[in-house]
Amino acid sequence: MNISELLEHCLNTQLNQSGEQAQKEESNTLDSQAKAEQTEEQNTTKEKSKNENEDDDYNKMIDFFSISNSNEYNITSTISLPDQIDSNEDNKSTSSSNMENISYSYNASDEEIFDALNPFEKLCKLCENPTPSNIESASKYVVPALEFAAAQEDYVRVFFYLKKYCFYSDVLLRSLWLDQIQNVIHFLYAEQNTIPFDFTDDFNMVNQLTVLISDLMPETAYQVKKCASSALLNLVEKQLVDNRQIEEIIIPCLLSLVKENNEDFHIDCITLFGKLAPLIGRELTTKYFLEPFCRLCISPVFHTRKTCATYIAEIANIISSEDVENQLLPNFCEFMKDQVWAIRKVCADQFSSFAQTCSRKKRETVLTECFTRLLEDNSRWVKISAYKSLGPFISTFALSESENSAQNDTSIIETKPEEKSEPPKETEYSNFIYWRNSLPSIDESLRGAIDPKSDDATPTLTNLLNNLNDVNKPSLYASTTNLNQQPTTQPTLENLIQQISKELEQEIVPPILLSYYVTMVEINSQSSLDSEMNYNCAYNFPAIALTLGAKYWKFLKNLYKKLSEDLSWKVRQTLAYSIHELAIILGTDNTQIDLVPVFDSYIKDVDEVRIGIVSNLTKFLNVLSMEYRQAYMPKLNDFLKMDNQRNWRFRNELCLQMSQFCELFSPECLAQFVQPVAFILALDRIAEVRVTATKTLVEILRQFEIRKRQDLRRNFIDDVVRILGNSEKWTLRQLYVMICEQILATNAYNDFELFTRDFLPKLLHYRNEKVPNIRVLVARVLTKYIVNNELFLNGKSALVGELELSVQFLSSDTDSDVRSYFPNSTIQKCVPARNQETTNYQDNATKMDTSNSSDSNHKQEDKMNQDDDEDEDDEDEIIDKTKINQLKIVNLENDIDDDEMNEQVSESGEQVPRSTDKSQNKTTPEEIVLN
Repeated sequence: MNISELLEHCLNTQLNQSGEQAQKEESNTLDSQAKAEQTEEQNTTKEKSKNENEDDDYNKMIDFFSISNSNEYNITSTISLPDQIDSNEDNKSTSSSNMENISYSYNASDEEIFDALNPFEKLCKLCENPTPSNIESASKYVVPALEFAAAQEDYVRVFFYLKKYCFYSDVLLRSLWLDQIQNVIHFLYAEQNTIPFDFTDDFNMVNQLTVLISDLMPETAYQVKKCASSALLNLVEKQLVDNRQIEEIIIPCLLSLVKENNEDFHIDCITLFGKLAPLIGRELTTKYFLEPFCRLCISPVFHTRKTCATYIAEIANIISSEDVENQLLPNFCEFMKDQVWAIRKVCADQFSSFAQTCSRKKRETVLTECFTRLLEDNSRWVKISAYKSLGPFISTFALSESENSAQNDTSIIETKPEEKSEPPKETEYSNFIYWRNSLPSIDESLRGAIDPKSDDATPTLTNLLNNLNDVNKPSLYASTTNLNQQPTTQPTLENLIQQISKELEQEIVPPILLSYYVTMVEINSQSSLDSEMNYNCAYNFPAIALTLGAKYWKFLKNLYKKLSEDLSWKVRQTLAYSIHELAIILGTDNTQIDLVPVFDSYIKDVDEVRIGIVSNLTKFLNVLSMEYRQAYMPKLNDFLKMDNQRNWRFRNELCLQMSQFCELFSPECLAQFVQPVAFILALDRIAEVRVTATKTLVEILRQFEIRKRQDLRRNFIDDVVRILGNSEKWTLRQLYVMICEQILATNAYNDFELFTRDFLPKLLHYRNEKVPNIRVLVARVLTKYIVNNELFLNGKSALVGELELSVQFLSSDTDSDVRSYFPNSTIQKCVPARNQETTNYQDNATKMDTSNSSDSNHKQEDKMNQDDDEDEDDEDEIIDKTKINQLKIVNLENDIDDDEMNEQVSESGEQVPRSTDKSQNKTTPEEIVLN
């Protein structure tokens, strides 16, 4: 074998070895691929078994609802929706499947596929793979899935997922799904007229939601109970459930919780009893809630009794008065005797609301005795709450209008002069004053202060209240060294209250309650019980005065005087806001004697108090006689003096009141006192005050016209024209136009011809006004009230030519807002063709203004007329439009002169009138001065 053959043999053996090695590698790769395929098949079988289990659960739910003719869901990774009855759903499913196929053909990512799904498919997709992140994301698609659903099976599946994950083990994920219950309720409420709730007899969405909420109520977790309670109330408030569903689902659930030996369940049930009672009505409340509520009122648990005391007034306002007195009143009285002060405090807070549900006899006897015990309670917080409720409780004794009129009639017939000191005879009430078994002994020094024959109880009450200030004063300064010294006998607070109650005998309010009320200021000043006690007393004072009436004002006027002099401005402010109501209750005589001095003192008080009397100034003056009314007119200037001049609302309120009380005074009084103040307010720097002042000025003019005072009207018009019409400030000229509009809108003039003679000439002169705001108002007044008037349509007025010229000027105004008031149809209808006369008038006016201008203006106009280049013309027009737009942006609250408002003024100082010629509209930047 030569060398060449040996080399060929080696090469062939090498090739054979490499081929065998390649075959081995191929066989290895095939084996690995086979193993991978086997593992994939195993995973798919597991996933199919898992999906089949979930389908079995869903099918069981479907079977439970007994849904007939329903197609099964095949839950796969690509979500195959069931066949829907509606053709639209078929199109949605087919389009989504086609979209998925297209997406897969382009190798789209999973996120893009998920984003392409509708909300219902997203919910199902996320719930297939119940990882924590997917469950959290799926909660966001509950309501959108309901909005997208159209068939029964879709709603069933959404409710299946909602019920499943509301009982999920993880607390955070569970709370997310619990929050969706409220959203589902809002959805059902909004769509109750568009979707049917009753798909079949076995499946009703409201029923399923109510059952779900009822199943959540026995949960011990606080978050779950809170969500379930709020959802239940929301469901009933929106009236999604009827009485049958309430009786069959909700009430049995609550009653079952009452039977549980769990304090938290009892508190939740009591709360729901109180909140559901106004919603379900008297019949269901009495039938189901009253008996378990009364049983829980005697619970040994403190929190349960406190919750019952909190909601006892809510239950009492729904049920009948007989049930209240027989079942709830004994429990309420026991609450006021409870050893825990917090329960007694709750009773004091709810006392007035509960008392309104009882009869008058029960209020006079049982409730008054219990309330007196609360006023003398050992706990400071109970006493504070009791004194806060004292005024509302006394107001419950107010007589109705029929009872009040009958009482007045009988008192007029039966009362004799020698029997004035005797209390009124009333069989049900005569012995109530002495309801205590034995009254404590009263100091002999106090008996001399009692004068039972006196008609006025004020001196006696004053002496008793002075003695009340001295009660227990020695104990505050008693020496701690001499412990064996016997204390001197002093009248106690209880003795003085009883003594005062004898001086407050009347047939309306139990005297013991009234005695506590009239001594509130003294008791608070002595013991410093509460800083807001005087405020509460002042807040309830009008209600107490209304209850007693003007007949027994003598019992309250000492208290009112002390409250009016209180150091706290909040107390005085409360009285200032209610002084007009008190004046209506008391009448003219009592008001002029007792309230007028207080009113006078409040005029010079702080602004927070003065705003109270200013807000109701007209009502208070209406009660007074003419003599007292006119006495307040010189004091109007005092209201213009304020602590803070920035308080423009005070001045604005004064303008409103002045416009209302003008009819209460004579024309001379209006001209002498009201008119100057109105002009001062018309010059205010705040636009809102100026606009309100125009209403006052127009009302003054209307009173002059009604009472036919031509001399005062003529002086008023001259002042308006001089102060406003001829003013150099554009804001005041604007007010002139507003006054003209108010006069025409309120018919302050009986004869329209008088208006054309007094106000119209100056108004038409404003057609050449440089401020667009004024021209806009002029255009509005002309088109709305003047142009279409018969006086001008018939040509009977001498100002027809001036009106036509003004309309012609304004209809061709450079400002679009001004032109908007003059459409072509209006101009053609209301303005006859006087083009030649208008043109001649414009030419004459232009010549006169041109002759009076200076040489510099002549040169400037010649230079402008020589500039015929189109680019320069366009630039001038742009500048002119820009300046006009800047003129529109005007702050009405600043006093800006016309010289600062971009007026086109000649160097000689005379204004150049606006012309419709385009060449005169050109303005150079040097001629416009902007602020």
